[in-house]
Amino acid sequence: MNRRVVFRPAAVRDLARLDRIVQARIDAALARYAATGHGDVKSLKDRPGELRLRVGKWRVFFSLEPPDFIRVLGIDNRGEAY
Repeated sequence: MNRRVVFRPAAVRDLARLDRIVQARIDAALARYAATGHGDVKSLKDRPGELRLRVGKWRVFFSLEPPDFIRVLGIDNRGEAY
């Protein structure tokens, strides 16, 4: 599968405000999903074309773009994400 992960500027800012351990967990989860397609991923009902990846209490919002891109749209805490 092996997709490339691309961050929007807002997602880069979201990631930068997290501590290094959480950043590493999110990077690992995205790399795993990009390589294998495995992860706790669901489509968002109120946002067509967007998905969320659950990483502990964090939610990574992204879209799949042809041919092989994962565009990370934002990262937020579970309680504030929706």
